[in-house]
Amino acid sequence: MEQKKIESLTGKWLYEEDYGYGKAKGELLLTQDGKKLSGKIIFSENIEDEDTFMIQEKLEGDITVNRIQLKAIEYDVIHSDFEIRYELDSWDGMLINETTIEGDSLDTQGVAGSFKFEKVVDA
Repeated sequence: MEQKKIESLTGKWLYEEDYGYGKAKGELLLTQDGKKLSGKIIFSENIEDEDTFMIQEKLEGDITVNRIQLKAIEYDVIHSDFEIRYELDSWDGMLINETTIEGDSLDTQGVAGSFKFEKVVDA
C-alpha cells in the first residue's frame, strides 16, 4: 500500500463502525500536535434488539507514517434510556488517502469491529 503523508489530521471526521451485531455512527474531532493525537468522538450506537444510545469518548493516540492509533481514556453517556456501563474503545487504522482512515476497533470487553473515518473538507 502506498504511504500517504498529509500536513495535519486536525479537524472534523465522520465516523462509521460495524461490529457484527450493531453499528455506530457519529463524528470525531481530532487535533494533531506532531505525532501526538487527541480529541473526542461522539456517536450513536445501534445494537440489535436494543434502544439506541449516545456516547462521547475522550481520546489520545499517535500517528506513525500512515498508521493511526487512538485509544479512549474516558467516556460520558450523552443519552440513554437505560443504565450503561460502557467499555472504552481503541482504533488502529491506516491513512488510505488525505480524507480517509480505515481499520479495526476493539473495546476493553473484547468486541471487535471495522471502522472508517472520513474527513470533512471545507468547500
